[in-house]
Amino acid sequence: MLREAVLSALGPKRRRIGEICLILLNDRKIQTLNKQHLGHDYPTDVISFSYPNAIPGVVRQADQPFGDVYLGLGVAKRQARELGHPLFYELITLSVHGSLHLIGYDDRKPADKKRMFARQDRLVKRLLSRGKAKKKSTRTR
Repeated sequence: MLREAVLSALGPKRRRIGEICLILLNDRKIQTLNKQHLGHDYPTDVISFSYPNAIPGVVRQADQPFGDVYLGLGVAKRQARELGHPLFYELITLSVHGSLHLIGYDDRKPADKKRMFARQDRLVKRLLSRGKAKKKSTRTR
């Protein structure tokens, strides 16, 4: 389901050549990554790194997704608890969020954040409704 979350965030770009790694880290490791690359000395829920030229000698097209999405498992667990939903829902949300960053979405400015979160919420809702439909169909067999 996390794979599907990443692919759904890519939209039409999912049909392009590319590579995305989804990595789950503990608080200590994601805090180290956050500090090294973003200058924030605290654990976070998701960090994305896009790689413009991931294959040596091959310049990728702008619409070919390459990158890493790191999920902070400890933060995700705490957020899920605070929001009152299962960890799995939080991991899907964060997978979508990080993947949207890889294809150019930004959440620093209020208007951009509103656009990004609207897309994220639509995708997560669709994914979770599919998951419930699959669960129901497997229970009836």
